[in-house]
Amino acid sequence: MMHETLSLRRIFQRFFPRKAVSSTPSPEPKNWDHLTAEQKKELALQMLSQGELALLQGNLQALSLFEGASQLDPDNAAVWHRQGLSFFEYGSQEGKEKALLLASKNFKIALQIDSKIFDAWVAWGNVLLQLGRFHDEHHFHLEAREKYQKALELAEGQSKEVLAELYWDYGIVWTEIAAQSGEALDYHLAIQAFQTALEHHPKPSAEFWNDCGNAYLELGLLINDQRFLLRAVETLQRAVTEMPHYFEGWSSLAEAYSQLYINTMDERFSSKASDCYARATRLSPQEAETWLNWAQLLAEIGRLNKNPKPLLTSVEKCARAAALDPKDNLITAQWVESLSMLGSLTNRVDLIIEAEQKIIKAAEQFPDDPDLWYAYGNCLMAFARYFDDPEYDDLAIEKLQYGLSIDRTNAELWHALGLAHKHIADLTDEEAMVERAARFLAKAMDLKSSCPSLIFDTACAFLHHSEALDDLSSLEHAISLLETLLKTYPAALLHHPEWMFEYACSLDWLGEYSGEEKDFLRAIEVFSHVVLIDPDFPKIHQQIAMSYVQLGHLTGESEYYKRALHSFRLAVRQDEENDTLWLEWGLCLIHLAHNTIDVEFRDQLYLDAEQKLSRAGHLGNSNAYYHLACLYSILNQTTQAMERIHAAMAARALPSLDDLLEDEWLENLRRTEVFSLFVTDLEAKLQAREQ
Repeated sequence: MMHETLSLRRIFQRFFPRKAVSSTPSPEPKNWDHLTAEQKKELALQMLSQGELALLQGNLQALSLFEGASQLDPDNAAVWHRQGLSFFEYGSQEGKEKALLLASKNFKIALQIDSKIFDAWVAWGNVLLQLGRFHDEHHFHLEAREKYQKALELAEGQSKEVLAELYWDYGIVWTEIAAQSGEALDYHLAIQAFQTALEHHPKPSAEFWNDCGNAYLELGLLINDQRFLLRAVETLQRAVTEMPHYFEGWSSLAEAYSQLYINTMDERFSSKASDCYARATRLSPQEAETWLNWAQLLAEIGRLNKNPKPLLTSVEKCARAAALDPKDNLITAQWVESLSMLGSLTNRVDLIIEAEQKIIKAAEQFPDDPDLWYAYGNCLMAFARYFDDPEYDDLAIEKLQYGLSIDRTNAELWHALGLAHKHIADLTDEEAMVERAARFLAKAMDLKSSCPSLIFDTACAFLHHSEALDDLSSLEHAISLLETLLKTYPAALLHHPEWMFEYACSLDWLGEYSGEEKDFLRAIEVFSHVVLIDPDFPKIHQQIAMSYVQLGHLTGESEYYKRALHSFRLAVRQDEENDTLWLEWGLCLIHLAHNTIDVEFRDQLYLDAEQKLSRAGHLGNSNAYYHLACLYSILNQTTQAMERIHAAMAARALPSLDDLLEDEWLENLRRTEVFSLFVTDLEAKLQAREQ
């Protein structure tokens, strides 16, 4: 091993300040020539002990002492092993991590001399594990795994405590490897190692439970399996039970609950996550990352529940995090996102402007950060909602697409891109925007398949796609997604009745396609469940009424129209100024009248219908003029009917000429000469326009 000792000073100079190395006197081997081999071994051990003590005290005189010990007894594996342990301990201190490379070198030499030293293989693995974390280089973790495997081959006869520690370290290195590989098998191997460690030591430390719990957490997130997230919570709870003041344990538990909330939208998990973040920040209030994680959770709660209160708290947490770490782009991105959503929900454009000022500056400074472009897109989408202006959505799309040019695997960017297109589609009904919204949201769902809010948004986009393009396959896909949502996440329904509402709407739309009574009845049943959860859910009674009307049209049974009237009355209590509601109520009354034998009751229905249709007209519904014309024609009040026809034409609310000539409700009016003249005049105008 003489060739190894000759290069020691050169190695020292690589890892320690040149000034410190040059100030340590070099040992002089010639003074040792008169010593016997036994004396050299004894002196080597003395110098080794002195060097260990010196390095422990931070005295770099240890370098000279170690070099001397290595020269005196170069073939003694214990000398190299103990030096490696000293450098490992020294290098484990903050700012002195480079010494870990020297520790690794010493362990390598020791094991070249004696490959059966169990402790050296373990220590070498520990050093490489630390180096992997310090340098963020994957090959160190792979090498550490090999060293631990060598140690396991030599582990026979070791105590249970030692084996428990070894398997714990083995689990940690598999977790690090899994983080790089993204392979579920690697996380499974990590968990397997932790479980083996537990067999050897049934009462491990809080740190062990934290490491094991995080492996379950990462595996659950990777394969979208809620069972592993629940196992992570169970394991991490043992960490904080073992050590109630353990900051890392509370922080990890908060993250596990947060991910469970995002993956299930079960409010019980969000509450527990916030409680854990509160504990963690009390224990270590200077950790900016914890404040940021808390802010992200609160923003998600506010967004999913359309609740400004948690968004306001999220903004406060972001400000706290930014004060601790003003250069963290993730903090800036979340701050912008929370401000934008809060401004959109509370109708405060000043908050959106504040967000815009932050994101413009950040995006200019760090143009390669996709999280900033995601935040920028969300800010512009908030402007689009505030002003009902699709031009802001167009600008948002530009920013989001730029973010995707940096990272096309970012599900959040695809999700936001889909929502931007969907908002344009809602405002303009452009078929291209409807199609793109569905496509981009489906892409996001492929990347993050277990996120219920994403499943819901995608289902809504496909439902809109079906309605806009009259596409049955899109409707069937929307129904399938919504059924999966309702079946998989039942605990979230009490807080998200909109899932059932959209499902009922899709069933109603399916009924129009199929002409099947059962589809409408099923839609009404689901709408009724929404009422049980939230009796004031917007437009719920109107939707129930319209489903009953459709059933009346389909079956000709007057009972369905009567049930619709009851729902119309409830609907008007919710929204008295809804002109469409009054219009549909009036038409329902006319249909019921046509299915009524009792003359007196029928006349009353027509009178009520006139009142409802007139109310719709007064509220600005121009279609009311034409339907009033139909009602007056039915009543054979042709003068009033013709007046409403002219009013409808002036309001540009007349149907096509073919509809005018075929509408059975206009039969009495069509018999009049004045209507014939009107039609002749209308045909002439249409022909002149075509020429």
